[in-house]
Amino acid sequence: MSKSIVITCGDPAGCGPYITLKSLENIDLPGAGFVVVGDKAVLDKIPVSSRVLSKLEIIDCRTPGIRRLKKGRATELSGRASLDYLDTALDLVSKAKIPALATAPLSKEAVQMVLPGFRGHTEYLADFFGTKKISMLMASPRLNTVLLTRHIPLAEVPRSLSLKLITDTVDLIYDFFKKRYKISRPKLAITGFNPHAGKDTFLGQEERIIARAVARCKNKLSGPFPSDTLFVPQRLKQFDCIICCYHDQAMIPFKLLSFSDGVNVTVGLPVLRTSPAHGTAFDAVRRRAPLEISSMQAALKYAFKYGYAKK
Repeated sequence: MSKSIVITCGDPAGCGPYITLKSLENIDLPGAGFVVVGDKAVLDKIPVSSRVLSKLEIIDCRTPGIRRLKKGRATELSGRASLDYLDTALDLVSKAKIPALATAPLSKEAVQMVLPGFRGHTEYLADFFGTKKISMLMASPRLNTVLLTRHIPLAEVPRSLSLKLITDTVDLIYDFFKKRYKISRPKLAITGFNPHAGKDTFLGQEERIIARAVARCKNKLSGPFPSDTLFVPQRLKQFDCIICCYHDQAMIPFKLLSFSDGVNVTVGLPVLRTSPAHGTAFDAVRRRAPLEISSMQAALKYAFKYGYAKK
């Protein structure tokens, strides 16, 4: 019996439908079964569709007006479709108890035209499952990093950092690496918020909170470390995962090191959700430029490997 991975096509006006089918065209995952949620009318226009769709289970959402879709643009139609794909997939994984979900990129701007206040996959999934403690892990063979705060303005980060947020995140990630990665004592590091991790001149309230969290977490967490020296190869070898205070502090080094095979993982849900480490690529779609599939393939492989790992 195959182990299913449910895949959403993301925004149908973006790269999602293409990278979904192209990733599945020659992927080598013995024992895996794939359920693709999207619009068949969109998928049928992709050159490899005739070779790939026959090997998959397709859930056709038949979005009204989808044939009028404008490629490479965030529109209310594409936002409605991508949200419907996601809702349909979540209903399936929850009812059928499928532990692996991979989501192609959607456009926050497009979804917000239908659902004002939408912040992204991570928060939407947490709301759906009623999960209060979640983390956004960016994973690759070279670097694993976690975002303490995600899609909020940088000015709001200092007041969002709290002892509870840090300790809850550490406990969640520590247990995840023990159970999924089979590491008996994961080595976690945390960055400082201010320059030089607040040492000497720049010591701020943020570093004091982080230092209290490090003391509270005992042997689970080291730091705070200056982020400008933590992401060099010799330092990365010392840790299994680095916890960062804000979005760009994590994402800039991660994408420099792992753009082609990085995976976005939502930790803390009853299912393992993965996604490629990039967005909808609207600009590339408009220019009909080549679209990378390596990160989507990595997301599928990660979902299969760790979604069905014995815990």
